[in-house]
Amino acid sequence: MFSIRELNVSLELWGVAFSVVGLVCSLLLTRFQNDYRKTFAALFALNIVSEGGDAMAGICRGESGELAWIGTHVGNLSTFVAGFLLVAVLTMYLHNRMKETKAPLPTIWLKCVTYSSVLMCLFAALNMFYHIDENNLYHRSNLYWVSGAYIVAVFLVNAMFVLRNWRSLDAFSLFCMLFYTLSPAVSACIQVTVYGINFLAISSTLGLILIFMEMQVSSAAMYAERTKELAQSEVQLAESRMTAMVSQIQPHFIFNTLDTIYGLCDEDVERAKEAIASFSRYLRTNLASLRQTVPVPIATEIQHVRTYLELERMADKNRLQYVLDVRVTGFLVPALSVQTLVENAVKHGLGGREEGGLVTVSTHELADEFTVHIVDDGVGFNTNAILNNMDSTHVGILNTKARLATMCNGSLDIVSTPNEGTTVTIRIPKGGAK
Repeated sequence: MFSIRELNVSLELWGVAFSVVGLVCSLLLTRFQNDYRKTFAALFALNIVSEGGDAMAGICRGESGELAWIGTHVGNLSTFVAGFLLVAVLTMYLHNRMKETKAPLPTIWLKCVTYSSVLMCLFAALNMFYHIDENNLYHRSNLYWVSGAYIVAVFLVNAMFVLRNWRSLDAFSLFCMLFYTLSPAVSACIQVTVYGINFLAISSTLGLILIFMEMQVSSAAMYAERTKELAQSEVQLAESRMTAMVSQIQPHFIFNTLDTIYGLCDEDVERAKEAIASFSRYLRTNLASLRQTVPVPIATEIQHVRTYLELERMADKNRLQYVLDVRVTGFLVPALSVQTLVENAVKHGLGGREEGGLVTVSTHELADEFTVHIVDDGVGFNTNAILNNMDSTHVGILNTKARLATMCNGSLDIVSTPNEGTTVTIRIPKGGAK
């Protein structure tokens, strides 16, 4: 038949075993946010020290010998110290968890609990809550009730904060939070009046298991939500690619190109063949962009820009001039991104000038980013109207801006002066392509 001490040691060793499993899971589960992983690792580690220390003290109490004396003293002290620190870390966890519901615990309360827990650890080290006699037996001191009252007060206040914001929690989270705030308070009250069974340690273990399960459920829900958002982002990105592609194959451009090729068939067969090859290459690249889910080398994009500009020049060489100043090619951009901006410069910038003009595309490398500049000497436009979605004629710019941010962490800057021209700058952080 088990004695009370043997039963208590057995329960605490089981608590240690559960906590070891929880500690390992906390370190291995990458689904948890890093801060929560550290918090749960600290909670389970402290519970191991608290229950393991009390179990060791329970085994060594009343035994003779130096090792038994050390085991009793170290075990009891570690139980109190780890227990008080556990109160502080649990309160910090509750603060972080409630912060997700926009109702964090007051900062002043966190500081009070932290400093008070450290002070209680000091009191325990000074043997204010217990003492061990010459027979290596543990005895509660007259101030033992203070340690229990402290734990009760902290967890009751924590429970009050949970109840104050219960509407922002789902039923399972509310149950788990109330359990791990109220059960230690109830256990501490029992502990003051009952000797032999460490009810506080048992309730701490059960509470840790519950909040660990609650965090897994919460993390799984967050993971599912992020997966859903990612899927929606992929859909939006695909729609953006579709819009970008369609914006490049405007009917007027196709008809003008076909009319030009038709005219060349009688005037210059070789040029007509070259034009057909260029037009075919242009269409293939645009259609291939629908399947392109990752950025492409800037050299590939520049080649597509060159094809587009040559097709535009076929109708009237004197009206469109261009310069491709490619100084660096070691980075990636979304497919059709530069092409969209060049087409916008030709159609809207130079299209408003009877005499046409010049488009310059250049690439540069800076200390922490790559840049692409698209400059035209056209009519300019109102950049505020575009960036505020008020100008539907430049939808390609908005799509390109969104794709740069999504695929490369990039950005788009526009400077335009009426009757002088426009400069569009693509900025790609080094290592920014996803």
